[in-house]
Amino acid sequence: MAAMEAPGAVILLEARGRRGTEPPAEVLGDARALLEAHGNDWVPGTGGGLSGSLTMRAPADAFAFVHDLRTRLRASGTEARVHLAVGFGIGDELVAARLAGEAFRGLGRKGRFLTRALTPDPDSNVVLGALTRTLDTLLKGWTDAQWEAISHRDRGRTLQQIGSELGIAYQNVSKRLIAARYGLYREVLEAASLVFVRAGTV
Repeated sequence: MAAMEAPGAVILLEARGRRGTEPPAEVLGDARALLEAHGNDWVPGTGGGLSGSLTMRAPADAFAFVHDLRTRLRASGTEARVHLAVGFGIGDELVAARLAGEAFRGLGRKGRFLTRALTPDPDSNVVLGALTRTLDTLLKGWTDAQWEAISHRDRGRTLQQIGSELGIAYQNVSKRLIAARYGLYREVLEAASLVFVRAGTV
């Protein structure tokens, strides 16, 4: 992993199945491919699951990237119920890696929360704590059908297009997104990214 000349983000992540078990390999393929596309910036952990460290040269993309990973893990309608535990850190290489490690360890193993972000600024960390807990609360309530609709919406599909692709009425697509509080989730995701990036440049 090359040293970061400007502040960047480090993401520590681990895919977990129900009750902390290792998810089936067949549900990890798309997410693993997305990570491996980052080349040497992705350092996989040991073992057969999906875990490791990713350096993001553009910290503003970090939260959106993790959302994409989570969608790939859950949108297939799998019964595996895979969750992605994530710790974010920002700063130069050593600081970002240290903060990401602290953030990840702070999640614990019980799965109450899945996302934590730390920056060099304590006040920003308070705000990020509230925002990431809100993100977790929202996404942990999503059904497989909601994840499926969200994955299509993320790709810029209209309600009519999503309905056609899923074989349901577009009104039902809208109901899924409303029930998931998807609009609020996107606003909170954007706010968390903004606070994270600004705190990294203090």
